[in-house]
Amino acid sequence: MGRGETVRSFIVIFILFILCSCAKNEARERAEAIDVALTYLSDGECDQAIKLLEKTGRSQDAVYLQVLASAYACRAGFDAVRFISEDIESIDTDSTQLLNSLTLLTLSGETETDSDSYTDLRAAISLLLNSAKSTQPSQAYRTTTFGSRKAGDMGVQALLLSIVQLGKFLNHYGNVDANGDKGAGGEANRCFITYSFTDAQVVAAVGGGVCNGISSGHVALDYATAAGRRRLCEGLMLFTNIIDILDNIDVSGNESLSELEEVADAVKEYKTTAITVDPDLATLLNMTSQSLCETTLETASEMNNMQLIYASIFESGLQ
Repeated sequence: MGRGETVRSFIVIFILFILCSCAKNEARERAEAIDVALTYLSDGECDQAIKLLEKTGRSQDAVYLQVLASAYACRAGFDAVRFISEDIESIDTDSTQLLNSLTLLTLSGETETDSDSYTDLRAAISLLLNSAKSTQPSQAYRTTTFGSRKAGDMGVQALLLSIVQLGKFLNHYGNVDANGDKGAGGEANRCFITYSFTDAQVVAAVGGGVCNGISSGHVALDYATAAGRRRLCEGLMLFTNIIDILDNIDVSGNESLSELEEVADAVKEYKTTAITVDPDLATLLNMTSQSLCETTLETASEMNNMQLIYASIFESGLQ
């Protein structure tokens, strides 16, 4: 081997050594940050945990993502122990009462669009659902990426947070009162959306309760605006990801979570009913990606489909 080749080999080995050292240092730093963040969370210091973990730099490490998601959920006021011991039991799994019961969960009360707690929960859910970096988030793909145990833990965490977030969404945009009755709260709207699509107006008039199909919807769900379309997708993606997670994990052996199987059955019943109304709704109802949903709504026919989904599921499900 000539001197030039020897030098090149040395340089390659040196670079590899440096890269390996950096990787080890980053992994050690991340592990230490996770340990400290968990201490912060046990003391209720949510902001400190978030700052520490974000400063370390986001990683695709499953434990890191779960702890960071927990930190954002913590700042939103979410308490997993309280939710499992109190809120799950209060959920009515009858499909005619499910959505109303979700509006009455401990954290469901919302008086502000995109509130801090809603935004923090959205961040936590996104960290978990998009952890595997797939075009369409799915529990199956997370299992392939992280293995069944870690993906299962992430799935349960995302499931609980999604149910809480759905309760907040329904409470605010459904304008419910203290009893969970739609259109009876402090806002002016009696419907989720101001429907312009005739088929959606008809469906809402038949099964929408106080929403007669032509009543005004919540101003923040104005589908003429990008923000309105984003929020419409957020509501639907909570539904579709709850179905996806429960279709791909088994919680029947966990007594505290087993009731969520019945929640899945009720949610799937809404989906089946909507597709019966119009099979073309399947495109959006089988979607789990927030960004893809927003892009899809740029097509007028799919925006009509979204109106029909809201009339069939949200208006008919929340009375």
